[in-house]
Formats: sequence, structure tokens, C-alpha cells
Amino acid sequence: MAKNPPPKEDTWAFQPIGSPFPDNPVKAMGQQNMYVALWYKHGKPIHGRAWNNGGVVECSFPYLKAELTGIKDLGGQIQILQYKGDHNTLGYWYEWIKYKDRFEKTEERQLLKCGDSLPIFWKDRKGGPLVGFLDNKTEEARFSHDGIAENLTGTILSDMWIIVRNLKGGPPFCDCWQHGGSCPKPPRTPAPGPRVMLNEWMDIRAGDPFPTRALIKALGQTLNTVAGQNPDQYVALWYQQGEPVMGRVWNEGGKVAANFGWFNNEYNKNVGSIQLLVELPDQVRGFDYAWKPFKEAAVFGEKEWYPVHVEYHKGDISPCVLTVEGGKQILGKVDVRNERATVAYNGKEHIFVGPTVHPFVVLCRKARPGQKFD
Repeated sequence: MAKNPPPKEDTWAFQPIGSPFPDNPVKAMGQQNMYVALWYKHGKPIHGRAWNNGGVVECSFPYLKAELTGIKDLGGQIQILQYKGDHNTLGYWYEWIKYKDRFEKTEERQLLKCGDSLPIFWKDRKGGPLVGFLDNKTEEARFSHDGIAENLTGTILSDMWIIVRNLKGGPPFCDCWQHGGSCPKPPRTPAPGPRVMLNEWMDIRAGDPFPTRALIKALGQTLNTVAGQNPDQYVALWYQQGEPVMGRVWNEGGKVAANFGWFNNEYNKNVGSIQLLVELPDQVRGFDYAWKPFKEAAVFGEKEWYPVHVEYHKGDISPCVLTVEGGKQILGKVDVRNERATVAYNGKEHIFVGPTVHPFVVLCRKARPGQKFD
């Protein structure tokens, strides 16, 4: 593997709260809509979390015993960690490691920190994962939620996760070889062992150049769709007031165009930051995608095919191809658990519930032999 160039500095986007979400933000490990953020109080750096709400920045930081979230609390501007490139251009890649492992491989890892503050990820918190900050001097971690700041010390920190700059090669299963990068192309027949088991969503903004990476296409083909809609539709995700909203994007003159339905309305202008579902190379993916009838996707318990979904407290949201207007196909979303599917076109969100959902088709995936989902 070719040696990386000398590592460049980290990049932080200065963002007013409520401003458009920046490009290339760094997610917390395995999280769909949680990003590493930074704020300064009296010159002291404090890490916390940011998220995308309708394409704009919202955030949470712990300070003393309180959770600070708004312009009044934070002075209106924060920073969000970005990764604009890859290890071939930046000389490093970001890796999450357990806090107890921070003294391992120090020749190839650098702690990501500002002053004495390190971002720390509490993955297994009972109330849901959080990003907070760890004071590197006192070894005290603080996390903000529900209006309060929670302080933790001692052995509980050992299995929490911190982010480091890895200077050696590229991340596992890196596909930079497809674009002339230094990582080797995987063999046609991969060796047995772990492969990528997580869906990969890339952050992008409506209006950006259409990506060159392979994306998950509705039914894997050109649709017989509703008049006035592009027949080549790709799976997309948008957040509105904390709710994951599945929709579609398409290539419009080389740019990303998008459409989402939420709360009886159609949104296709100024949607801001969104996420697109990437089709990982066959050689590194430990699972297969397929579009399956709703009745098969909705079976409870052990089964072969599981819906691709984003968790939400009201229901799990999955990509879905709906059949409307006498047989026309269009990509929207479905809540499998509650038998509710919606899609936006012609100025409004069209809603289907109960048995009317059963003819629709849901994006699912199954683990390959020898692989398993967490």
C-alpha cells in the first residue's frame, strides 16, 4: 500500500445555528444524523453534537450542569468537523477507537482534540447515543441531553469511543482504487472474513454535482413513473424536526434534484443537506440488496430479508416504490411497522395506509453466508 502524504490540518466549518448544513461533515460512529461539533466558551473548547434538521444546523453542548442548544445560549456560531477528501489527499482518515485503546498504535494514530477537549461518543447509553467532550486533564466526560449536562468519570469511560486521525493507509474496505487512489483493488473472490455490514449514506446537498459513486436505484431500473417525474430515481434521506424522511433524487442537468413528502406537503426546493444510499462494491459488501413485496418485508421475527430502515421512535422508515395512478411507479417511503406509505408529487404528499400498502415494494437486504448484522 502506498504511503500517505504528510497529514494536513483538520477542517472545521464555522456555522451559525440555523444556517445551511456544511458539506462533508463527520458523523459519529454508526450514526445517521449526529455529527462532531465544537464550541468555545471564554476561549475554552467544548465538543458536542450537531444534527441536520431540514437542511440546517442544530446542536447541543454540555456546559456546567446545563445543555446549551440555541443562539441565545451559544452566541449563534459553532464549528462542525469536516473531511473534504480522502487519505490520498489529506494524509489521514478518521477512526473511532475505544478510549481504553488510546495508547495503542500511537505511531500511526493522533488524537483529535482541541486544547484539552476530546470528542467522546457514548454509544451504549440507555437513552440513546451521544457525542460529548472529555477533559483530557481531569478525565471527566460531559454529555448534554434533555436540558441537562451529565458528568461521568472512572471505568465507564473505558468502553466509550474517541476519534483519532489514522495516518496509515486508508480505512477498511476503502474503494479509492476506483478513482485512482492508492488502496489495492479487492480480489474478484474475496477472502473469507468480515466485510462491510452497515448501509453507507453519503452526505450531499441538493444542487451539488451529481455524484460519481454508484447509488441505490429504485427497483434497479428505469421506472414507469408519473408524468412529469424523472424515471431514474435514487434512494435519499432527509431530516425534518428530527424525523427521518425517505424520498428520491435524480440527475437534473448534472446536478442533484430531490423530492420528499412530509406532513402532507411536497418538498422539492431548497431542501439543503440530504443523504444518498451508496451501492458499495460487491467485493467488500457483506450483504445483498433487493426490492421485496411489502408482505415479505413486514414479516416479524427471523427471516431472510430485512427492510433497509432508519430508526425513529414512531416507526422505522424504509425506502419504498409505490404503485399509483393505475400502475405508475414512484419512489417514496414506508413505515413497515405501522403499514403507512407516502410519496410526494404534483404538489402534495399522497398517503396510503393499511391494506392499500400491501402491493408496494420495499428495499431490503440479507446477510451473505458467513456474515451477520449486528
